[in-house]
Amino acid sequence: MDKTFFRQAVGWGVGLWLIGYVLGIIAFMVVPASMIGWVVSPFGILITLWVLIKKIKVEDVTYYLKIAIVWTIIAIVFDYVFLVLLFKPVDGYYKLDVYFYYVSTFVLPLVVGIFKIGKKRNFTGTGVSLIEKQAQQKAEHLRKVEDFVNGKGRATNDDIQKLLGVSDATVTRYLDELEKQGFLRQKGQSKGIYYEKVS
Repeated sequence: MDKTFFRQAVGWGVGLWLIGYVLGIIAFMVVPASMIGWVVSPFGILITLWVLIKKIKVEDVTYYLKIAIVWTIIAIVFDYVFLVLLFKPVDGYYKLDVYFYYVSTFVLPLVVGIFKIGKKRNFTGTGVSLIEKQAQQKAEHLRKVEDFVNGKGRATNDDIQKLLGVSDATVTRYLDELEKQGFLRQKGQSKGIYYEKVS
């Protein structure tokens, strides 16, 4: 599991759960217990959509499926430990609003992932084919890597992940390609690997 995926799946999964947990505690002081889920859900959905659209830049449905699975597991396990075991609800915890919450936790990443790749249609809506769009994006990313290295003189895989917001595997492919083109040279060993511009 690469660092970017871990941060986006586990980091945001736990973060979103905590936000929902805090909102639930606040709502508990204001509305009846049976309404908490319905009051918190709209806010949770909006925050989740913001994270998926603004913070996760991958265009791969499988990636979003993995995120959906991790987020749902986190929601179920944390709810059980921090709600069911801790508060021991007497009237039963699993009601319609809870199932809605688990379903939306799983479905939202998939919907956004499908939306981001244009449902694998041939056209993106701008008259440019999906393959052409991906090629343009790759060229733009490679240009950004070149600009970064020209400015700094060197770069690590982590530098480029932060710069582009893409996965470790994607960055490795970009750096390998620039190395084959003769623009970069790999230096260092193991965890100290970095790439410098070939003069």
